[in-house]
Amino acid sequence: MNEKKFSKEAAIKFGWNRMKENLGFFIVYLIILFIIEAFFGFFASAFTESLPSLSLLFNLGSWVVSIVSSIFVIKIGLKLYENEKIGAYDFLSFSSSLFFKFLLGYVLYTLLAVVGFLLLIVPGIYLAIKYQYVQYLIVDKNMDVIEAFKESGKMTNGHKWNLLLLLLLFLIITILGVMALGIGLLVAVPIVIVAQAYVYKKLSLNTVVQTHSTTTHTGSIDNSFQAPGSIA
Repeated sequence: MNEKKFSKEAAIKFGWNRMKENLGFFIVYLIILFIIEAFFGFFASAFTESLPSLSLLFNLGSWVVSIVSSIFVIKIGLKLYENEKIGAYDFLSFSSSLFFKFLLGYVLYTLLAVVGFLLLIVPGIYLAIKYQYVQYLIVDKNMDVIEAFKESGKMTNGHKWNLLLLLLLFLIITILGVMALGIGLLVAVPIVIVAQAYVYKKLSLNTVVQTHSTTTHTGSIDNSFQAPGSIA
């Protein structure tokens, strides 16, 4: 099996470098996102008792913003991995079908992880790591939800311990960002976004190479069992 391990250090370093190059963009994006979510959160709380139906509407709006933001985050990470510029078009270039496909993938992934955590935590961690790239595959390759789950399982096969350690590193980076009066999150969050996209791309490429290698090997085996041609 031609399986290559990804480097956690390289992923973090890559995220750090891209963050420095695009810090201004990330600061603007995160501030705008914070303002939008604060807007929905404020009115959802304000109308909780007086107009509960309106409060529910604002809560729904906040949830939709969260889903759309998750799509944007993946798009941003993938763009920066390729060292491409991010424009306004990138925030408008997704269809309603992608939104609902992403939403379904998100809900199924969350349910699997929650059920797993209820079964003594360890299964939840296992499932969360195994299927963590479902949403990336939906956004990046427009895969169907079930296909994305299968592909994510293949991508993370043999890498789960390394991915767990990477997630712990992400957690440490985020905590350090919070400890720096919260302002550090403007640095920590972009590092995690880009580093995660980096690892996704490396594992995705690794899976393609393995599949091609397996297909080639199978083809050569099939050829070796072909009936000998007739002698002229």
